[in-house]
Amino acid sequence: MSDVKRRVNHLAVFKQRTRNDDNAELSENIVLSARKTGNLNLSSRGLFTVPNRVWSINELTEEEVKHLHFELDCKHEGERWWEQEPLKKLDLSYNSLATIDPKIECLTELTTLLLHNNLLQDLPAAIGNLKNLKVLNLSHNKLENLPLQFYKLVELNELYLKDNSIKKLDPTVGDFVMLTRLDLSHNNLEELPIGTGYLVRLISLDLSHNMLKELPPDLTNMRTLQKLDASYNQLEILPPLGELRKVETVMLQSNKLTSLPDMSGCTLLRTLHLADNNIAEIDMSCLEGVGRLRTLTLGNNRIETVPEEVIKLVCLEIFDLSHNKITVIPSCIGVMPNLKQFLIDGNNVQNVRADIIRCGTSRILKHVRQDTKSTNLNIQEHVISDTSTNNYPDKYTMQSTKLLSLAGQNLTELPQEVLENACKADVGTVDLSRNKLSALPDELCVIARVADLKLQSNQLTHLPEWIGEKFQYLQVLDLSRNHLQTLPACLGLLKYLQELNISFNRYKEIPESVSDISSLAILIANDNSITDIDVTSLKKLQKLATLNLANNNIGFVPPELGNLKNIKNLYLSGNCFKQPRQAILAKSTEEVLAYLRNRIPH
Repeated sequence: MSDVKRRVNHLAVFKQRTRNDDNAELSENIVLSARKTGNLNLSSRGLFTVPNRVWSINELTEEEVKHLHFELDCKHEGERWWEQEPLKKLDLSYNSLATIDPKIECLTELTTLLLHNNLLQDLPAAIGNLKNLKVLNLSHNKLENLPLQFYKLVELNELYLKDNSIKKLDPTVGDFVMLTRLDLSHNNLEELPIGTGYLVRLISLDLSHNMLKELPPDLTNMRTLQKLDASYNQLEILPPLGELRKVETVMLQSNKLTSLPDMSGCTLLRTLHLADNNIAEIDMSCLEGVGRLRTLTLGNNRIETVPEEVIKLVCLEIFDLSHNKITVIPSCIGVMPNLKQFLIDGNNVQNVRADIIRCGTSRILKHVRQDTKSTNLNIQEHVISDTSTNNYPDKYTMQSTKLLSLAGQNLTELPQEVLENACKADVGTVDLSRNKLSALPDELCVIARVADLKLQSNQLTHLPEWIGEKFQYLQVLDLSRNHLQTLPACLGLLKYLQELNISFNRYKEIPESVSDISSLAILIANDNSITDIDVTSLKKLQKLATLNLANNNIGFVPPELGNLKNIKNLYLSGNCFKQPRQAILAKSTEEVLAYLRNRIPH
């Protein structure tokens, strides 16, 4: 019986957390560390209140003052613990804080304040006195309103308000002129104030998962914006977005748009998401000049036809038209040079069988290229399915698309007339892939303004010296799957070249001339016979961000490679070296480079 009582009594004991418990989380060691570094981390401590001493953490207690005098009298030569940094970073995230004491204004040197993942329902007006604050994270709380004084934080660079219950912003939000990142996603916003357009330094703006019906017209003043996410709203009307010259990603899926947004002029746009809207037509005038677009999603709309002008999007890699009202896949889809993913399921397509559609992109494209008689479009301008000159693209098509595509025709030489027409049309992309070219004819150099040259899957054994002199505007050069062992010395003249692909060739080393391409950002050299990594040469490539040396014969990875901190993507698997081990290679590029740096002999 006593055992039962003891067990019951023990289970009945529940000690509720008190302010003293919260205060006890701020130990002397933590205080000393914070004073030394200027950084106080109280994340995930189960706090219901902020320990009182946080607000005066840099003030010495009476006991510390006495101790200080003693050490000074004794001429103590140890650590000068009383010398301290003012608190600059305070992390109170992942607790259960419901309020913040107005004493927070005492932390005048604070630059970073992390309060995300708490239970905050309001903020003290005194927060507006943190004049040096640059990063503020209030995401995942229960905020409905922001005090007017909040908008005095004019030095903010980053503001995160994701997942709250904010219904309205004050027009003085435009005073946050230093903001580069603003996250307002997952709130209850129905409109944005006109002042929003003054945030001209914004790089990233996230408005997703709100109830916005329109975007303010002055949004186009954000000339430095690179990413705009306004998905999952109620948007019906959009201002012309062509002034967003630097925008690379626009996400507008899951809204109520009835027409394509006007993106003409967004020359750097790479990703445009428009799925789950009510768009009935692909109006190509809205995509005028959007030549770098790589991803376009239009699934779950009301589109009935695909215009032939879509071939102007020569860089398009992902094209989603699933679940629309399309009945015909036009032949121009078959000659889009970079298309890797074409989604057309969920339509009532008549000219391609359902079993072919189920096989995926490559099968669809192959069928569209071959079965030219199954479409009622004028395919003579676009389809190139045999060696007849009648099926080469004419000058009017090339003038419209800025594309010369002679891919997959088993050509051993190039038709002179087509090259001359391509020159007159001032084409920017030349696709000669999947042919039988053993050399590039001199006549090709007449197309002087080509920016994207695709030569993969030919039989090239060398490149002409004039390629560096004549193709000075070249940005992308794909030489993969040929028989190359060298590259011409004049490659350094390609001052705009950003991407070079020499994979699946016969290189035993990275050609010396590659290191002279100062603008190179992507070097793909996998699946060759390369034995050494010349770090000295790679150091010259200041902009190199991607280096692929996988599947070569590299026997040693020099630790000095770790000093190339500008590399964001490094691929070394499939070689014969023993260090780094596979477990290291599986980690992120940053970790691999750090591992290599640690192995540099001192």
